Amino acid sequence: MVVVIVVEKFGADGFLERSWDLPPGVVEPLRAHVTVTRDGGIVDVWPVTSEVAVIVQPWIGEPIDVTSGVWFVSSARVSA
Repeated sequence: MVVVIVVEKFGADGFLERSWDLPPGVVEPLRAHVTVTRDGGIVDVWPVTSEVAVIVQPWIGEPIDVTSGVWFVSSARVSA
């Protein structure tokens, strides 16, 4: 199993609109803003703040509006 960092965007209806898997190296800069386990997993789901948006924006295909409240960052364990 490997840990994948995920950014998710939800619609106004609360349903997932889109998600992006980020490269493993992005977890290190995120440590200052979210709780990260030793193996690189993010504990819980965190809203994307302006600080987090700066870190993840290069991998997201659209502008992140942190005031919208629809953007979140988390992680998932997937088979390698």
